[in-house]
Amino acid sequence: MLAPPASAQPLQEVVAVAAGRLAPQKLTVSSVVAAVSLNRDDPVASALAGVIAAEGGSAGRQAAEAIVSALASGGSRQRIVATALSYLGDPYVLDGADHSGIDCSGLVMVAYAQIGIRLGHLVHLQDNAGHRISEAQAQPGDLVVFNDEEHIAIYLGEGVLVQAPTEGRPVEVSTVWEGVPHHFTRILPG
Repeated sequence: MLAPPASAQPLQEVVAVAAGRLAPQKLTVSSVVAAVSLNRDDPVASALAGVIAAEGGSAGRQAAEAIVSALASGGSRQRIVATALSYLGDPYVLDGADHSGIDCSGLVMVAYAQIGIRLGHLVHLQDNAGHRISEAQAQPGDLVVFNDEEHIAIYLGEGVLVQAPTEGRPVEVSTVWEGVPHHFTRILPG
């Protein structure tokens, strides 16, 4: 585990000279980054750091905690989450299902394929493959279905999800949309 030193300040600016170069480089380390422990053996640790840096503040902390917890869940749920997170930053492409471009149902489809579950590439097919559960029952790897099956995402826990949102926005981690009708669906056993 990577943890900040006890002497770390909430915001630290570090000036370093690159080896063989005279130009100093400035690195600002946010307290959000310092507050989260990362397991560097995890293949998505760099993605986690990117999420924290992009979100910042309490939202970044919430996202980081959800990701760390989801990746610690083990088994099929961990594999679904890790696969989905490997697409962070990839472009949204309608009907896409690979790293060159992916849509919301494509993200769910490829994540579940990693554990041997074949799902169709349509939100309603994925939603109907499972059963509805309450938000309180939702676990990492369960699905969040929005607007009467217009959008789908993978739940990470703690009110956070990973999604391929829409044209012009890459795969991202965000909070569950407040004020937008949604429900949770479970495909995996509880």
